[in-house]
Amino acid sequence: MTLQISENPCPDTDADDTGELTNEMRISRRRMLQTAAVSLGALAAGPVAEAVGGARAEAAEYRLPKGFKGDISDLKHVVILMQENRSFDHYLGQLKGVRGHDDKQVLRFQDGTNVFQQRDATGAIVTPAVSTATWSDKHNFYGANGGRWDTWVRDKGDHCMWYYTPDYMPWMYSLASQYTVCDMNFCSLHGPTIPNRYYLMSGAAGGETTNAGQNDYTRRWTTVPEQLQQAGIDWRVYSDNGVGGSLQSGYVGEYGCNVTNSFAAFDPRTADPAELEPGTGRVWKANSFLYAGATTPNDDSDANLDAVLRDLIAACEPGAEHPLPEVSWVVMPAAWSEHPGFDTVHGERYMNKVLKTLQSNEDIWNHTLVIITYDENDGKFDHVLPPRPEAGTPGEFSGTTPYGFGPRVPMLLVSPWTRGGYVASEVFDHTSTVKFLETWAAHLGKPFTCPNITPWRRSIAGDLTSAIDFAHPRPGPVVIADPVTGTPPRPPRDRMEPRGLSFHPHAVLTEDRAAGTVTAAMTLTGGPEGKAVSLQVFPDRYLPFENIPHTVSAAAPRSYTWDTTATDGRYAFSVYGPDGFLRSFAGQLLPEDADTRHIGLPRVEPRLVRGWRPVVRLALHNDGRHPVRYTLEANDYAGGTRKVTVPGGHSAVVDWPTEHGYYDVVLTADTSTGWTQRYAGRVATVNDR
Repeated sequence: MTLQISENPCPDTDADDTGELTNEMRISRRRMLQTAAVSLGALAAGPVAEAVGGARAEAAEYRLPKGFKGDISDLKHVVILMQENRSFDHYLGQLKGVRGHDDKQVLRFQDGTNVFQQRDATGAIVTPAVSTATWSDKHNFYGANGGRWDTWVRDKGDHCMWYYTPDYMPWMYSLASQYTVCDMNFCSLHGPTIPNRYYLMSGAAGGETTNAGQNDYTRRWTTVPEQLQQAGIDWRVYSDNGVGGSLQSGYVGEYGCNVTNSFAAFDPRTADPAELEPGTGRVWKANSFLYAGATTPNDDSDANLDAVLRDLIAACEPGAEHPLPEVSWVVMPAAWSEHPGFDTVHGERYMNKVLKTLQSNEDIWNHTLVIITYDENDGKFDHVLPPRPEAGTPGEFSGTTPYGFGPRVPMLLVSPWTRGGYVASEVFDHTSTVKFLETWAAHLGKPFTCPNITPWRRSIAGDLTSAIDFAHPRPGPVVIADPVTGTPPRPPRDRMEPRGLSFHPHAVLTEDRAAGTVTAAMTLTGGPEGKAVSLQVFPDRYLPFENIPHTVSAAAPRSYTWDTTATDGRYAFSVYGPDGFLRSFAGQLLPEDADTRHIGLPRVEPRLVRGWRPVVRLALHNDGRHPVRYTLEANDYAGGTRKVTVPGGHSAVVDWPTEHGYYDVVLTADTSTGWTQRYAGRVATVNDR
């Protein structure tokens, strides 16, 4: 007999093809800055993107602006700006509505602490703390203690846990809150700058894990600029390579970050005249000359910004001799890069200048996607577990250590199609930018496929399109806080609004009392063809703490089995995944011949129900003879607390509510076995693409 209990009596459900129901104090902004006269001002004034309600209200109220078709064909330019060495928590952990310092779906350690509570060499706990300092941490190739994510302070020092606040970074928070932030964006390799930039420019790093040999024109694998050239898509690298060469420090040069200088295809010493031709030659487009003339002055003046960005400024002028191409990479000098040792305000001024330059041409601004991201985390703490390949995954290991993913780094998408204060939570890395260019190129009828991205990485990292709403552009400028003097303006929303996803992972537990095992079956429903997620199992008790990764797709579900005969019948483990996915299972498995006449045997069948109001449908069973009293409690999001008594041999069904598809519910039962289960994550909220 089954009792139906619903928090949401009209869930508007339907079924998919799987058969599952779906449906500190305030900080002065003048810090350390002796050039107080420098001020770029806000971006040109304009309407702030207002909050939009649900999809139905948006559909009823929205009108397509003049000059837009409402699809990807409206995109004319992609500008890619990769800055230096900052983690997501370090920069954006205080942004409301993203997976930052308020995250509750986090890795827990066996001593009862969680990932925000890192121990130093003495065993003392160190937690994230506000700072206004600029410092660098160890950021060599790093295995993160086998993916256990528990040795940050022991390996890198207390300062790796420091972070900045919106008061310290008004420009960054102002921009982020009005466009789209990607809070599941990871660096490609858990290591330094140059190999991560190789991933951005070529889809891989050729097995390299250090900065050695950069800018020597020796690498011969195919780059994305070469593929764009072959496909007939115009492109250019905008960088300053003034006197002093590519490694010039200070406010000139490009800090060695124009990594086309590492590839033989862009060697000016061996190039033929056609490759050097202004406007068309690939060496000219790559700007891969080490010495191209002086840039003055070498200081943090507006005149310097005009000089180092002279080519980009010229390209955005009406009637430009060399107009802005379809794809651009913008590479900064060292002191404008935000690399620790250099402060953040200079990086914000530099990025502000880039955006103002693009905005100076209305047609360019209204048809451009600007991708702002960071190459690596610099050893700065980020709490989210990155995707991790299984041992032996082709092309993803250096010895026994996986190349990546590395920790999260900020990614902001600035465009008419990402405006309004959104958070996108599909997993991305640097190759996602490459994949987006592939998607766009295919639409242009000029397809290319980067051969260097491994199949595993292709399946895990999205192509950015889930973060972009081409059907609802909102062109025009917005007001952004001044990088030096500004304070964050009121954002469009109190919290960032989640972008929907068309897929969700799931994991359910089954018991085999005869074999003495419990098994977590891990699945993926929905998503584009070939989509996969990285789920990672950690024992919570009884077995050594370790990271056991599983790559799960619709075509290849995975399972994890715990042999309770080795742990006195007891089990306790958790499964972690992207976007707050978490399953925890604990209890004691009774032998098949145990006397169950006077006990209850709890068993739960959870289903993720899609629809206009997604729910988690919890079928609460009692396979014993004595009543089971279940307690269901929201650890986060909606749901409150419910108590349900299920008689022996009976069942009850509870529809647990969600917020934007998100849920986090802990179930306990009044048995003597320590039975508890936790389900957290997000139910897919949009149709498959």
